[in-house]
Amino acid sequence: MGIKSAGLLLAKIVTDQGYYFADYSEYPSLVRGGHNSYQITFSNEEVFMVDKTADVLISLVKGHEEDGKNLWEIPLPSDIFANTMSIGALIFRLELDKEKALLIIKDRFGEDQGNLSAFEDGYEWAKNNYELKITNYELDENNNQDKKMIVDGSEAVSWGMVKGGLNFFAAYPMTPVSGILHFLAKNQDELGVQVIHPEDEIAVASMATGASIAGARSAVATSGGGFALMTETVSLNGAMDVGVVYVMGQRPGPATGMPTWTGQGELLFCVNAGHGEFAKIVLAPGTIEESFEMGKIAMNLANKYDVPVIILTDKMLCEGATNTLEMSDRELIVEKSKKIVPGEGLYLYNSYEHDEEGFSVEESEPAKIGMEKRLAKIELIKKDSPKVLLLGSKNAKKLIVSWGSTKGAILEALRDIDEYAYLQVKTVWPIDKEIEKIINGFETKILIENNATGQLGQLLKSQMSITFDKTILKYDGRPFFPNELKEELK
Repeated sequence: MGIKSAGLLLAKIVTDQGYYFADYSEYPSLVRGGHNSYQITFSNEEVFMVDKTADVLISLVKGHEEDGKNLWEIPLPSDIFANTMSIGALIFRLELDKEKALLIIKDRFGEDQGNLSAFEDGYEWAKNNYELKITNYELDENNNQDKKMIVDGSEAVSWGMVKGGLNFFAAYPMTPVSGILHFLAKNQDELGVQVIHPEDEIAVASMATGASIAGARSAVATSGGGFALMTETVSLNGAMDVGVVYVMGQRPGPATGMPTWTGQGELLFCVNAGHGEFAKIVLAPGTIEESFEMGKIAMNLANKYDVPVIILTDKMLCEGATNTLEMSDRELIVEKSKKIVPGEGLYLYNSYEHDEEGFSVEESEPAKIGMEKRLAKIELIKKDSPKVLLLGSKNAKKLIVSWGSTKGAILEALRDIDEYAYLQVKTVWPIDKEIEKIINGFETKILIENNATGQLGQLLKSQMSITFDKTILKYDGRPFFPNELKEELK
């Protein structure tokens, strides 16, 4: 029924008219259908997360109205034009510029008279049947004229990896990271990236490893079940000193779980991925902009230290969109790798314990040297990895600790609550022990995670002396909404 396409049209309209927005979509994985929704919040100020409640609800089918109050019974057609007609009515209701909106509609559908007429019909019907009630917000049309690019988290991390020198990408489609495969495959010639869709996730990780050995900057994308198949290769990367970036899009498990919903249940899985002891990096962006930045950083860290780097994202972040500064114009930043590649020198890549030239060893002393050489990277990595971010009131005595996509809801919740500070952990492994001093400097410590067991809390407690006074967890496949957190924090 075109729920999301209509929603993204509205996103383009509000962006063109100068507003910030954030969105969120829900849909079932069942091919027989079910309820699909697209939600958008827009404002003069930057929007970090949508509200749980809606000021305006458009239903393309009957049965969603609660009490019949404030109800517009728009005579929507039963064909494919219903969503475009609803956009027309909404433009009137929200007092947006009709002519500017119509240009967006024309840009999307060309001269297709069916959609153009549907938009006009929706606007005129609303205008003729209802008096415009003054809305309870004031919009400044000239506020946000520079942020014109609409991008979701999958596209943002793709752009980031490209700006970090990505030139080989492999993936097997899996929600919620299929958008990365689609974006890079569609634009591979323009971006200079070789994109491969192999037969399974084992082949994906193996191909990326081979490409890296051959001198490429390689990355893959998957979700929990696919990453489970890749973990042997993650360990192989650690043994052979091969850098590969793994974008890991979380969704509720175990097993198939709820494949089109969101969660943060795989932090410990990623931190401990791969058998044996070796250096790896696990990064956790909290926003779409950070997805871009960490895509770029991950490519450089993987190739500077020749280690696997995991970017922990989730369905909320991968499929949520916002408007931002143009990413295609941003600077290409590629730190030169010291890795020996074919044609430039001689090195034997070996999965066995090996000496400096790559030849297998089993003797005590060279085995010890090999292990210490791999683990010595960890302290260097800590200096280069993204640092924690401390936000909020400088006089706060209460601290919120979290990671990943919970950031948006937390920032929105704290807009009018000033007694809290907020600590975002961006690099979840290797963990910076300085975090302990920051957290223990507050009287009250609150952990917020989108999982059932408080996995960041477990990780922090395993590495340092920290006790949380309150833990706020959510694990029903839905993200945190600002309204919920406000109630919990108050």
